[in-house]
Formats: sequence, structure tokens, C-alpha cells
Amino acid sequence: MYIKSVRIENLRSIASTSLELNSPDDKSMKFPNVNVILGDNGMGKSTVLRALALGVLAPIMSDSGYRPDSMVRRPPLDTKDKLERSDPKSGNVAVVLHLDEQDGFPFAAAVDQYDRDIELTGEISRRGDFETFLWDNLGGVSWKATTKKLPWRQIDARHLMDVFWARESAAFFIVGYGTTRRVEPSERFDPYAREKSRAPRYARVAGLFEDQITMIPLSSWLPKLQVENKGRYTQVVNLINKLLPDNCRLAGFDTSKGPDYFFEMNGSDVPFSALSDGYRAYMSWIGDMLYHVCMNSPRGKKLVENHGVVLIDEVDLHLHPAWQKSVLPTLSRALPNVQFIVTTHSPLVVGSLQAPNLFVLEAGEHGVEVTRRPERVHGASAEQILLSPYFGLSSTRAPEVEKNLRKTSQRVSTKNPEAALEYLRLLNQTLGNETVAASLPEKKRATKAVR
Repeated sequence: MYIKSVRIENLRSIASTSLELNSPDDKSMKFPNVNVILGDNGMGKSTVLRALALGVLAPIMSDSGYRPDSMVRRPPLDTKDKLERSDPKSGNVAVVLHLDEQDGFPFAAAVDQYDRDIELTGEISRRGDFETFLWDNLGGVSWKATTKKLPWRQIDARHLMDVFWARESAAFFIVGYGTTRRVEPSERFDPYAREKSRAPRYARVAGLFEDQITMIPLSSWLPKLQVENKGRYTQVVNLINKLLPDNCRLAGFDTSKGPDYFFEMNGSDVPFSALSDGYRAYMSWIGDMLYHVCMNSPRGKKLVENHGVVLIDEVDLHLHPAWQKSVLPTLSRALPNVQFIVTTHSPLVVGSLQAPNLFVLEAGEHGVEVTRRPERVHGASAEQILLSPYFGLSSTRAPEVEKNLRKTSQRVSTKNPEAALEYLRLLNQTLGNETVAASLPEKKRATKAVR
């Protein structure tokens, strides 16, 4: 399964918008399984990820343990006429999914006249300050598949509902991770307690909605897998090492040294709990994702062959700039059949991709809009990307420095030699590099004014 498109109405800051996402089977792109959502704070990047999770899991969300909170949009007051706002009573999301054999699609083995796309819709209804999630099941007919040569055909909803509620099933695989990516301490991990409060499928995306959610620790399942299925254990270890930077490798598990897994870092064995925030945040969701893939993957199938969707809020969180440049290409190559949909504020993450991988949320005339920009960013410097329409900064300098430079530049334009010298001094203080400074157009203009 992957998500082809999403339509969002009246959710948080988004009045109405839609996205057409990249899919892993697009052979025209270098990283076809990567989708990056950009935008200023408050534009709705996290809302898009939440809407995707709600749409995919719409049939079970009302009984999953999910409780919507402040999800329905509240427009601002009309301050011009002092009118009370007319709040929407509901928010809606609709996703179009493309299914495959892993999802138990009834027509997967049929001839090509069957299109494997289905649409799922959900609604969050507000009564006062209380919100509830409703699945729009069209009077009991929950699923429809469009066909290329035949009219709309109904699919048995009850069979697919059984798939959704199955404890271990690779169908409709989706996991999601919010910005508080912490691992549950091994000694406190209780899988049975987790299942009492949340349905398994919702638990996989709950971190997008609930800040207190923790990830499943490696030590709670990987040692057991090593004993019960050595082949799959080897696949997991190989994947982890492929996803880690070159200076870090999974070293193993030693009960005599404690409950944590050890990682070889620059020649030393370091327990997971002693890793830096960046490594722990990254390994927390990587380990959690691989756990769910392992537990739900059919026997005999390689882990890298699994299809599904991974949602990550602020994928660059805690990562060193060098790691930010490689994290998404690494994920894309290691798991080519997984559709990654992430948010970021990092120009280094953006510069590792192509323009078709990027979606920008911007404030438009009718609210938040999604744009696909044509400007090339791959290989551009961080400053070039920050000054591009993808981020829209007018300068990367500190505001006070930029203000002083602007004022002095205005004086330079009057051919004031003293102002020109002051401008050169400010530039040199800012850059600290005569070679770079000399190449700047503004310095050349100031030098000419002095002469």
C-alpha cells in the first residue's frame, strides 16, 4: 500500500487543501518513495501527517483509543466588523490508497482491467469542546474500487475490517512518529498494557497525536528473534547497520552488561542509553518500525520487500548537519518499497533531494495552500536553499546585523566614503573571511564607492 493523494478540510490551521504524493513505483525519480513537506511554523505540516494517518486508519479510529482534541479548525474572529466567527462543526479527510497483494486486495491477482485504488474518508465532529471521530462508511458500504474498464464495484467491507483488526497482519501497513521520539525503558516495557489502551494499528501512529507515547525498545524483541528466527534477525541487523552512519554499528546484546543493546561508536561499545540524543531519537523510531515490520511480515518474505507508509515529523530532529544531508537518501535506498512522508525545517535535508520530492505549505488567499515549486535545490548550499522560495528567507544574517547593513547600504548609495568603509567593516566582521567577503557584490560596490 501507498498513499496516492489526500484531501483535507477544516482540520486545525487548514481550511481546504489537497496533495498528490510521490509513489515508490515512479521510475522517473531518483528517490520516488520520498515526500517532504515544508512550511513555516503553524502552516499545518504536522496536521498533514495526522490527516494521512486518520485517513488510512479511518475504519477503526473511532474504536481504537484515539480521542481527537482541538482538531476541527477554528477560524479567526472577523476583527474588521467585530463579528463572531462561524466555526465549522466538522473536519474531513479523504485518502486515495493504492493497494497490492500485501493488503489482501481481492483483485490483486486479476487482469489489469482492475484498478487497485480505493478511497477512505473520515470525519471529526465537534459538539461544544468535545470531538469525536466518525468513519464515513456510506451506509455500510465501506470500500469502493475504481476500475479502468468497468463501473464502480463494491468490495466486501467485512472481510477488510477483519484485516484491519487483525493483531498480526502486513496489510495496510502504516507507522507514524511525532517529535517526542523516546524509547520505553526496557525494565518498564509492558506490551500487554499497551494493547489495553490502544488498538495495535492506532498504537503504531499514536506518537503523532500523543506526546507521551514511547517507542518499543530493541531489547524487548530482538534477542528473542535471534533465538527463534536467526535469518530474520540477520536481516534486521543488516538493515539497522545500513541505516546508521558509517561510524556506528549495532554491536549486540550482553545480559551481563545490562538490559540495553550496545553500539560500536568510533571503536568503543556504547549502550543505547548512553548514545547521543540524535542517535537515540533516530534509533528509537527505526527500531520501532522494524519491530512492526518483523511482527507482521509473512514468513519467507524479505523485510526489504515489505510495502507500507512511514510518517515522520521533523525527520532532522537532533541530527548533525552531516547526517541531515544523507538521512533521506539512505532511508529511500534501504527500504525502496516504503513510502516516506516527512516534515523538516532543514535546508540540508532539502538539498539532498530533487524538486519533485518537495511540497510547500504557504498562506494563500483562501488559507493554507500546497505548492510544488520548479526551482532546483539538489546540490545547492544551505544559504541558497534558505533564500529560495522553499524557505523564503530574505537573509540568513542575524536580524540586528541585517538591519545595520541595510542602513549603512542606504548611506553608501549616496556615495558617502565613510559609509562605504563602515559597510566593509561590517561585512568583514560578519563573514570573518576576506576571500569570501571580497566576492560579494555588496562589498564590491562599497569598495568602488571608497575609490
